[in-house]
Amino acid sequence: IGALSAKSDGTGQNDDGELTFLGRVLAHLPVDLCLGKMIVLGHIFGCLDECLIIAASHSQKSFFAIPSMQQLAGHRSKLAFAQGAQSDSISFVNAFKAWHSSKKKGQLRHPKDELDWGKENFIQIKRIKEVAELYEDLKKRVSQFNIHVPQSPQTLDYTGAHRQKFILQVVIAGAHYPHYFVQGEIDEDLASRELSGFNPRTTVMVRNLPPYSFLYYKQLQSLFRLCGQVKAISFDSSRAYVEFYRTSQDSGVLPEVSLALLLPQQSAPLELSVFPIEQIEILAEGRSITHMKAARVNVDFQNQTVCPVGVVSGAVDPEKLPPNHLFVVNVTEVVEVGHFWGFQADEASLAKQRRLTAEINSCTLQPVTVSLYPNLLCLAPYSETNEQNMYYRAKILHMRGTTVEVFFLDFGNTGVVSCSGLRELPPNLQSHPFQAQEFQVTAMRPSAQSIILGNQWSSRARDRFITLVKGRSLVVSLYSILHGVMRVQLLIDTETSNTSAVDILVEEEHAMKAEESFDSKQNHEIIMSLYKDMERGTYVPNAASSSWNDRKREEKEIIDDLLTHFAKGRHSKTKVNLYGPHSPNKISFYSLSHRTSYKTVCIERSSINSLALNDSPHYKHQRMLVAGSVSVNATGTRILLRETTMMPDVPGLPALLTMLFTPIMELRTDEERTCYTGALCGLGWYGQKQEGILAEHDIELAFDVKFDVEDITEINALRVAVNRLVCEGPNGTIHLGPDRISQLQEDCRDRLIRLFTKSPPREEGPQVFFEKPEKWNQVDPALKMDIVEPEGGKTGRVLFQLHSVTLLNS
Repeated sequence: IGALSAKSDGTGQNDDGELTFLGRVLAHLPVDLCLGKMIVLGHIFGCLDECLIIAASHSQKSFFAIPSMQQLAGHRSKLAFAQGAQSDSISFVNAFKAWHSSKKKGQLRHPKDELDWGKENFIQIKRIKEVAELYEDLKKRVSQFNIHVPQSPQTLDYTGAHRQKFILQVVIAGAHYPHYFVQGEIDEDLASRELSGFNPRTTVMVRNLPPYSFLYYKQLQSLFRLCGQVKAISFDSSRAYVEFYRTSQDSGVLPEVSLALLLPQQSAPLELSVFPIEQIEILAEGRSITHMKAARVNVDFQNQTVCPVGVVSGAVDPEKLPPNHLFVVNVTEVVEVGHFWGFQADEASLAKQRRLTAEINSCTLQPVTVSLYPNLLCLAPYSETNEQNMYYRAKILHMRGTTVEVFFLDFGNTGVVSCSGLRELPPNLQSHPFQAQEFQVTAMRPSAQSIILGNQWSSRARDRFITLVKGRSLVVSLYSILHGVMRVQLLIDTETSNTSAVDILVEEEHAMKAEESFDSKQNHEIIMSLYKDMERGTYVPNAASSSWNDRKREEKEIIDDLLTHFAKGRHSKTKVNLYGPHSPNKISFYSLSHRTSYKTVCIERSSINSLALNDSPHYKHQRMLVAGSVSVNATGTRILLRETTMMPDVPGLPALLTMLFTPIMELRTDEERTCYTGALCGLGWYGQKQEGILAEHDIELAFDVKFDVEDITEINALRVAVNRLVCEGPNGTIHLGPDRISQLQEDCRDRLIRLFTKSPPREEGPQVFFEKPEKWNQVDPALKMDIVEPEGGKTGRVLFQLHSVTLLNS
């Protein structure tokens, strides 16, 4: 914890050290020691208010209401309050602030209004008021130590808000050292096969479906109605893959997928009412339909079609490929850095666009007669400045009173139009393929700087990418097509040469180069061999034989007949229980501490991270989870984690955090002492035993990025800056004025951000495991350089000792 100043470096001294400033504060706080430490770290790093809310919330029963009959709605509310941060603590902060802000504005003046707000947001008002009381009490108690919440907190812009969120996540991690866990690796190939190539961000899998499973697609859709809007269901033997509509531009795992994975935890099992097989087969009227028992069938809810699968999933349709893998794209809408919409800008494609526009605007257009709803296809007006309105094919995205936001299906841009301006899309104009295409840039991911200062991408990275591509015609090279999105290498025409967009973003430290996923690499090979065959003239179109086409037509007729028949009247039914929903990308965690790494790690059901998915298993660096509370079962085989926070996906972050907050650290090097390979972190050791003082909490790190002496120096410099804010004596915290405290806090915050956003970024590398794990005192004293604490270290009562540096051969 750091409440005592005992130093354990093998000298065998008494463990009873003196109370540090942190120890004196903890003695006055009626909360768990780790939560008290969080409050002090919150003061140091300028996020005291948030830490007081977390400490008060975790010290009482949870104010989130998750009723047994409304588990999904309760969990959805908690996810919404987390605002994209995979953290229980942050969801408490945002919910508390929302309630507190509504009260201050006078919106909850009457008890009924407050109770209604609580019901709507699944917040228990009585409990949140108890948290508010404890919050005020803690605020008063820490003020005795000259620790104050700023009276008028500054309003933060996009960058400032994300910087603050990252600092808070680091403080949460620092308070709960050593409760650190990392995610286990997922076999990308196996996960892709198990999900049959579907997108793990939008799709879940259900098993144990009965024969002729396509007959029950409406029942299956209704089982997921509380999770979100189902886009499609693909049946394959006894499995079904349920895909949800993407409801926001965020490219991560959909909340709908997380909610679907909660369904098995509900008391009522997922079940279908099914017809006896004999009854189904009697209806065949002499036709053989047994081959349809395990048929592969796709249900598309947007187009309202139920069709047998004609082509093997993952296969590429050459008709939909551009004539050449190099082609020109007109960029119309930037979704995010490296993600945009556009249309092919070659002469043939532009001529097709002109013909289609002329055909639409020469028709007599009728107003839309049906009630408007999201995903409805229609015609919408659009005009450039001072030009006449023309109509184009569009899809409704969002309803906004008398206006709607639409997506133009042949261009890729969006617009807001009045509801009265929409026109019906005639059936003959629906059959033409939509011309707009979604693109993603290959082989890059956000840099640490982009992740920390933005929600994946910083506003600077976004502005730079928009400047590079928006409204321009650019050359792209097709790499692969995944889930309907073209993954491309994007070339930017600069004054001197054609440069890859990735190289520009990497050079400016907005992005870093990354591996493509297993599915993307496989698809790339198929596409490249197709282009080679077309180039050589050896490509033979896979024109299906007439007998195969006849068979598919017959299967479609059987499906339609059976669906029509069973939609009428009553038929005897039996119940079948389904297994799932499930995702092969669900993360399993293991402890960073070697003594407990063999134990099974479970996360409490109510935690946001209990159903966390790894949507990028091709990134092999460690990703870290911090637990606020850890308990072990009676047999000692399982660990249960509560109040969890998933740390940002920054390479090297688990090692940096551990080295930053560990009391004592001993660096590991390779045999030649040319580089650091890891570190042993903990409380140090006794005498000559080389065993740790509290060995079960020791963490043996094997670095997955390259650290050097400069990094250790930066960590020490940050520890010195922290010590200045929590020291005793005449220059101690209690005697500092508000301006000096603010200055020291900003110094700590700046150093923290610089440590994690090093320029140039640290290189990733393979982990090298030390041959004597968890053994202390493995460094020759002659090669160890002790670092002396400047000025305030003389008293010995500091929060952090400075790490010794093991000298390397140059």
